[in-house]
Amino acid sequence: MEQTLIKTIELSNGLNLYCYDISRKLAGDRWYVGVIARIDIPLTDSLLTNQHLSHCSVEEIRNVLGESVRFQQKRERHYIDEREKDNLLNSLMDSFIERTLKYLSHPDFPGKYVLKEFQTYRKRKTWYPND
Repeated sequence: MEQTLIKTIELSNGLNLYCYDISRKLAGDRWYVGVIARIDIPLTDSLLTNQHLSHCSVEEIRNVLGESVRFQQKRERHYIDEREKDNLLNSLMDSFIERTLKYLSHPDFPGKYVLKEFQTYRKRKTWYPND
């Protein structure tokens, strides 16, 4: 899947939000229009010892999740007329930013998101211990 960076936003919590265009032509004048929003959250010592993760082992979190955790969401539409493609792409991106920027910028977002991913891993391991 080809991705083109279309926007970068520096968040007030020190992270960067990157928006990528993943649109592609389907057939004739019809398009798949998509945007991926992505934030890479580095697993720094200060993050891993914050109030949300303080009950977890720093080593265990890093062993499970690596050196960073990726937040990613996709907005997409199928079979869009070529003449509407660019406007829809901008609309999808603007709508995502408008609805989530406050949440993603919150100082607690990185710690809570890392905790959520770590808990998801633990839960999956109870169901699928060999994964």
